[in-house]
Amino acid sequence: MEKIRMLFIVNPISGFGLGWEVPYRLRRISAYRHVEYNVRFTEFPGHAKVIAEEAKQQGYTHVVAVGGDGTVRDVGTALMGSDVALGVISLGSGNGFARHLGFSLMMSKALKQLLSSEETYIDVVEINGRYSLNVSGFGFDAVVAYFFNKMKIRGFLSYVFSVIHMWFRYPSRHFVFHINGETWAEECFIMSVANSSQYGNNASIAPKASLRDGLVDICILKRPKYYQIPRFIYCFMHSKLGQLSYFREIQCREAVIEGDVTKAHIDGDPCTLTPPINVKVHAGVLKVVVPKFSRKQNKNNV
Repeated sequence: MEKIRMLFIVNPISGFGLGWEVPYRLRRISAYRHVEYNVRFTEFPGHAKVIAEEAKQQGYTHVVAVGGDGTVRDVGTALMGSDVALGVISLGSGNGFARHLGFSLMMSKALKQLLSSEETYIDVVEINGRYSLNVSGFGFDAVVAYFFNKMKIRGFLSYVFSVIHMWFRYPSRHFVFHINGETWAEECFIMSVANSSQYGNNASIAPKASLRDGLVDICILKRPKYYQIPRFIYCFMHSKLGQLSYFREIQCREAVIEGDVTKAHIDGDPCTLTPPINVKVHAGVLKVVVPKFSRKQNKNNV
């Protein structure tokens, strides 16, 4: 049996500074006394990716991203194509990728899950040369990401405030889609590209999404009318958007999308892209750690 060597790459500012507790929590879990591990803290944006690149050459079997979806993406994209497995300890605001995999949001429990887990290979989505593990967007969710990123206090309530603040300020945008041999134009309120199912906090934009099907989900939502908002929120939070007539989820291996993308986000991190948007899937290129109960309960979607 291969000896486990773990490296924890920790964003110390995630979770209101909870990342600093990782070494202490590891020492408190008896199972880790038999595991060779090291902890490194990031010092600047993009540092997680640099550390993960180094880890591939240092004999680690597992690299664990401790932080939000941005930290997870940086570490995961560095590990693409290697035999080093990605683990996730979620300390961000939404933690959509960790939730989809089935990891607990409680740090100590998630640390224990890492040692009683399975490994599988998942897809990664490329968007104009950038990589996405979770969900990226070019409509309302993008302007929310920009507004949320400027807030001094992060967290669920801050994100809810951002959504409410921007809801009545954002007009639908015009996009042209080239998918599965068809071309059409559509007005979109939300237009997301999903590898996994949710933004975070159980808000599911792509109920059909699987990390292992070799497909990306293009999610199109027209602006709900005022009387439709309560049902929209319910469906959004219970993975039932497919029941709404003004929502579409299109699965494909690649897509070209034209439109206004002056504001976009990749896994929650704001960015600007130059149109057209070229989307394609790299199937099974990232080895990840998955809790065993998650594989049993969600084996078709993980």
